Amino acid sequence: MGADYYSRSHPVSRMAILGLFFLGLSACKTEKDADQPTILGVPPVSAYLGVEYSYNFGAYGGEGILDYSLTNAPSWLALEDISNKARQGIILRGVPGLTGGNRGEADLGKTEGINLVTTDGQMSGVQPFEVDVKYNVMSLESEPFAEGESPEIPGSNREQCALPDLEAEGEHRFTVNLYNDDGSVSGTRELTLPTRRVFVKVNLDQPSVTRVAVAFELQSDYDATSCDAGFSPPHQNCEQSNSNVGDATPGKDIVGLGSNSPMPRDESGENELSYIDYELDEEGFYTRGVITLEPGITECYLPLEVVDDSFPEPAESLRLALTEVRSGLAGLGSGNGGVVSNLSIQDNEPVLSIETVQGGSRDTLNVGDVREYLARLADKPDRDIFARLTHTAGSTARLGTEFVIERQEDGNWVENDELVFPKGTDEVPFRIRVPAAGYTNSAFSDRFILLGVNQDFQAGREDYARGESDNLIRVSLNELTTPLVLNGAGGFVATDMAVGHDGRVFVSGYDDQDNDRVQVRIFDQRGSLLQQVAVSAAVDSLVTPNPVIDVVQRKVTQGNIKVDRFEFVVSYSTDQPVAGTSALGAEDIVTSLYGFDVASNGGEYVSSWRIRTGTAAEDQIRWAGISRDTGYVLLAGETNGVFDGQQGSGGRDSFLQRIDTELDGNSQLPAVAWTRQAGSAADDTVAGGSADSVMPLLFGSAAGSVKGTPVIGGVDAFFYNISGADAELNVYQVGTEGDEVVSGGLFFAGALWMIGSSDGLYSVLEREDEDPALERAPLSSTAGFLLGYSSAGNPGRAFSLNDENDQANVQLSGLTGFDGDMVVAGYTDGDFANGGVVSGTTQGILARVSLVREADSDTEDATFRNNWRYQLDEDNSEILDLENFRDDEVVALARVGNGWLVLLFSPEGELLTPLN
Repeated sequence: MGADYYSRSHPVSRMAILGLFFLGLSACKTEKDADQPTILGVPPVSAYLGVEYSYNFGAYGGEGILDYSLTNAPSWLALEDISNKARQGIILRGVPGLTGGNRGEADLGKTEGINLVTTDGQMSGVQPFEVDVKYNVMSLESEPFAEGESPEIPGSNREQCALPDLEAEGEHRFTVNLYNDDGSVSGTRELTLPTRRVFVKVNLDQPSVTRVAVAFELQSDYDATSCDAGFSPPHQNCEQSNSNVGDATPGKDIVGLGSNSPMPRDESGENELSYIDYELDEEGFYTRGVITLEPGITECYLPLEVVDDSFPEPAESLRLALTEVRSGLAGLGSGNGGVVSNLSIQDNEPVLSIETVQGGSRDTLNVGDVREYLARLADKPDRDIFARLTHTAGSTARLGTEFVIERQEDGNWVENDELVFPKGTDEVPFRIRVPAAGYTNSAFSDRFILLGVNQDFQAGREDYARGESDNLIRVSLNELTTPLVLNGAGGFVATDMAVGHDGRVFVSGYDDQDNDRVQVRIFDQRGSLLQQVAVSAAVDSLVTPNPVIDVVQRKVTQGNIKVDRFEFVVSYSTDQPVAGTSALGAEDIVTSLYGFDVASNGGEYVSSWRIRTGTAAEDQIRWAGISRDTGYVLLAGETNGVFDGQQGSGGRDSFLQRIDTELDGNSQLPAVAWTRQAGSAADDTVAGGSADSVMPLLFGSAAGSVKGTPVIGGVDAFFYNISGADAELNVYQVGTEGDEVVSGGLFFAGALWMIGSSDGLYSVLEREDEDPALERAPLSSTAGFLLGYSSAGNPGRAFSLNDENDQANVQLSGLTGFDGDMVVAGYTDGDFANGGVVSGTTQGILARVSLVREADSDTEDATFRNNWRYQLDEDNSEILDLENFRDDEVVALARVGNGWLVLLFSPEGELLTPLN
């Protein structure tokens, strides 16, 4: 039985032992192996000379305490020596240039392949990194300085040195040369002048562990021996030469420390600034020195002194340079080549401006006339101030040759170009006289004066005013002093006018004593007839053709060279035969293009091409223009027919036609590019067009819907533009519930301006979240209107031109842009110019409408200083057309009775060509 028991129990024991064995194996598998030592973090890649560099690494892993070591590290970088080996992490620390042997700049540069190694004795971890050692860069910051002013020091978050007291006044003594009228040196004078403190900010990129001292110096390109041609030092034309203009003089305009100034103190005024030392230069002035930044300071202030002198000067410039690091480790710029900051000094001498008596900045004066002007100082002077006037560089008239300047002395006007402002006086009158005797001008264009201060004379002389600008006023000298009579020797009837190159006046019309033959008469600015162009042939028999004209000067390329091309286009309607053309309908349009040929008879306009266009019905031309960019011709008018490819709307429609110039060998040929027609069911009127807008443009009036646009009132203004032959017309119908009959207009200053007459007073209502709206209030009489619209049809400006008592009727027919404003013209049957004279018949009128508001400093109101009105003192007169010559003269085409005249007006509304 014992044997049986043994054999049964043995397998059980074996199974128990095996279970324990496998249980042990299972327990061993759940115990985690130790992690390999791992360093956490990557140190900064940039370090700076003289600046502490440190980084705190973390670490984990290993089975015991970790040890650390560096390999391939620069000498200045080391591990922090710590005794607590149980610390999980380590600090890298060092100061490039100082630690590890005090190697200075030898520590500059990049070290790659640095390894921080950690180990527990069995396993190790490595963190590779690199460090690039750079200069701790110094820099300068400065705002413009002004004589007599000390700036405020702005707040900063950087570590600053003590702020200097800038309110303390200083004093500086130096010697200047005195000049004779011819600029030669007559002697010397010692000046002692007040100074005002300013500052330049000195920055250090990173906080240094050591004191940083750096040398500074004021530098300038001024050279008293650099003379204008023909002069030698000492002379005004050397010390104040063209090469020295705008250069400040260290030691005279600015110093570090004035010769009689106390050392700068801190804001409390009690402690001298210990971080600044000034040094004398070769001239004995403190224009250099050393500024020191203590450890940790990254922003400091270098006090300088600007001399408050009495010399008129333009803004002057010089430089402040950091030249040498005297102690510490810092870089003068990223490459340590030096730090330079440009400084500027604004003058505070009295500022001179010149205006017309009415406050304008430009004028026109007839040859042989004299006119008074006003010279003003910005403030009342505390001493006598002088101003020597002369023509400036761009002037085509010369003082002493074409004009003289007069000032008042003891109640008399005497010739003298130097003005005197007594103490406390900020305004003095003077006159410009243009003697007629001996006046010559070989150029086509009128001469003009650009008047300014005589910089060459005033430079380096005390108590003279400086000019507000180089050119203080512009005065054009007009040589046409009587009306240009257009039909004194024949039956010429003027219909349109344009002003071309060099002031040439182009007048289109017809001769009613020669079969109404169409002519263009071209005059120079003196009124001399340069050329009479016979547009229609002698065999043509026309009937009041009413031609229109436009002139253009544009750039074209000839043989890879840009040259000017001068052209004019003239166009008229006729139902009569015209030589060289074939009739198309009841009334057609004949258009001719002319170009200026220098080789032809000393310079004349010659025909380029002629074309007859129209429908099978009646076509009436109202306006013609030439594109300045490409030279295509635009025609705008009315038709009761239908152009090819177009549809009639009923009544008389508007049309816009483009004619291109094509080359056939050396010949120029016209080609109709496209014609677009649009209108309402009624008779529409066209007032004009534009080739100066982005897209060709036409405008007029309609008593119905133009191409489906909503009707606003009885007669609406409308305009449309087109981008190409196949493009849709962009039609805009504008106005109010009243009648806006448009008689003229132009595209000017980015807007379409239209004139007309109505019994309404117009204004523009600005609306929040909506487009502005044109409003109209009723009047008792007919007034002129001037409406400005954007290209999207939104009203921008609205002006009504009525008589003061709202009794007269005003009709407008002429419009031009002028020096940023608008000038309108027409006629009235009442007192438009408020002159108190009512003739009972029509009289021509002219008015300038200022578009620029000049805000009053005391109120929110605005004034329009350029506004003026003029009324011809001639019965049965009118002004039909206006042109602008150089923003110097308004050129007007006028009718007085049966006479046709060209009149000239100054920018301020003076008639330069008196009728009597």
